[in-house]
Amino acid sequence: MRDSGFDLTGCRAIVTGASPGIGAAVATRLAGAGATVVAVSRSGGVPSSSESINPLVADLSDSEQTDSLVQRAVAVLGGLDVLVNNAGRGDSLPMVDMNREYFDGYMETPTCGHRYDSVRRPINTFLQVQIPLVIMMGSVDAERPSPGSVVYGATKAALGAATVALSKEWMGEGIRVNQVNPGLIDTPLTSEIVDLLNTSEEHINIAGRAGLPDEVAGLVHYLVAPVGRFANGTSFRVDGGALALGPFDRWQR
Repeated sequence: MRDSGFDLTGCRAIVTGASPGIGAAVATRLAGAGATVVAVSRSGGVPSSSESINPLVADLSDSEQTDSLVQRAVAVLGGLDVLVNNAGRGDSLPMVDMNREYFDGYMETPTCGHRYDSVRRPINTFLQVQIPLVIMMGSVDAERPSPGSVVYGATKAALGAATVALSKEWMGEGIRVNQVNPGLIDTPLTSEIVDLLNTSEEHINIAGRAGLPDEVAGLVHYLVAPVGRFANGTSFRVDGGALALGPFDRWQR
């Protein structure tokens, strides 16, 4: 029997970027709690056997596919309660090696542009449900960017600002907007970094390890569930204490 405070029965959700890693973990977690999920990825491959997860193939760097995404998802779900905006890029490049095309491409389409489009499109659908929610997937780089992540950090910070602004703008419509900022999470995209850190004496956070995708999904579950409905216009870290750890704390390890 599910805890009623975390039960998502009847919830209809879109999760973008639902390939193996955080997106797939979020889709699986929400479906396991009773939600019906459309899991969007470029490949359509979501590692779950749940009948409540409906894979949908879409490349959100293509504006036409972004435009049709909500319509296609609602046709499957019969409505929409939650949008988890997870799709994006995670590469880094030093500023001196960056050209204008790289900058514009990162800012306008794959990371920021498609997220604003995919948030804007479902507004009319959201207005037909009781407690709609948008979750932006950000990064701790929004608060403390790493070397080489000038554009990546800037886009995540921009999403944080948008989260606050949209929560106010849509206050009258009852649409909540929150952001989740993971630290280093062990996914197929970060496996080389995680392996390197596992053999290092350097500690990247208080936990002393990389996070797991399901640990991020657990926070998303809380925000979607009835117990999390008072949270709005806020960014939540799930980073193992990475930003809390300062240079003078490392000696304790």
